[in-house]
Amino acid sequence: SIEALKDYEITFHLGGHQQDDFLSADIIFKGPSVLWTTPEIVAAEKKGIPVEMELSFFAANFPGKIIGVTGTRGKSTTTSMIFNLLKLSNFPAFLGGGFPGISTINYLKTLKETDWVVAEISSWALSGFHRKKISPHIAVMTNIYPDHLNYYNRMDDYIYDKKAIFLYQKKDDYFILNESLQFKNFKSKKIIFSKKNFPHKLVYLKGEHNLENAAAALAVAKIIGIDKKRAVKMISNFHPLSYRQEPVGRKDKIFFVNDTTATTPIATIKAIDTFADKKIILILGGNSKNLPVDELLKHLKKVEKIILLAGSFTDQILEELRALYDKKLSDRVFDSIDEAVKKAYETAKELKEESYILFSPGATSFAMFNNEFHRGEEFNRVVKTLL
Repeated sequence: SIEALKDYEITFHLGGHQQDDFLSADIIFKGPSVLWTTPEIVAAEKKGIPVEMELSFFAANFPGKIIGVTGTRGKSTTTSMIFNLLKLSNFPAFLGGGFPGISTINYLKTLKETDWVVAEISSWALSGFHRKKISPHIAVMTNIYPDHLNYYNRMDDYIYDKKAIFLYQKKDDYFILNESLQFKNFKSKKIIFSKKNFPHKLVYLKGEHNLENAAAALAVAKIIGIDKKRAVKMISNFHPLSYRQEPVGRKDKIFFVNDTTATTPIATIKAIDTFADKKIILILGGNSKNLPVDELLKHLKKVEKIILLAGSFTDQILEELRALYDKKLSDRVFDSIDEAVKKAYETAKELKEESYILFSPGATSFAMFNNEFHRGEEFNRVVKTLL
């Protein structure tokens, strides 16, 4: 952000807040991790200064149609699938929301009423939609699992923010939701999907969860009038996004898979299930989101070895891991990604058979990295030295 603003005359106040900056502002754009109850935000709103979030501000001012995608898992893949469908079908479509390097608000300068924006929308961003009482024309909810309970006081609060994706829709809008979800009191047209709605082979994507993502994308294709056979072909040939169960290399019989965006236990469970018929050396750990871990602990019986990365999540589960899987655990907790990956590689070589080094931490990255993408880059860097 600072790099993008370097040509403007701006005084930056970093490392803390000065209330005068807030009280003298014409408008404030709140970052997703900043609470609405932050004292400076509360003071500004009391003074009548508008406090906005980028995506809801964009949605309120964009004259075209928005396809919004939310959910705990599968947001990015489903959003990208839908965007790919529109672009390959010659729709005037643009990608927005929670993708690195994309500033959706900049589209307001150029986009028209005939344009479409396909946006990944987080629970935090949806809190801004609640405040404006707006929802996208087509809303997709992939699933809901416990997440971000280091930010939300209760799971109900997390779900409430998610509900903004459909809560303010009108009768000519569409709400596409996973069959596992039970929501009531909405005016839009409801379309329920499951993996059964996509009985086709995905050439490049693995895992049953991706069949659900594909089914959601196919439902959107039907709404906007894309031929079904054409849509199925495009979805079937969709390539995985970076850092999502992404194959990043092979050395002899050892495969490396980067799933750094697995920041929750359920995400790691999905990754383990994807490779359940393989010998898995799992690199696990990081900082905690205060999420349930019981199911993950059960799933770890499916892996051969567990290499642990430092962080509060690792500290939280270490005692139970030692009780349940002591013989599978690395001899220590690693605070170096280089050492952790090299340990996983040495462990895989000792197996002397086809094996998968699965980097699916199940936790946030902040104990050792700037974010999960930085974490993924570092994993790839180390892998390259081993190939």
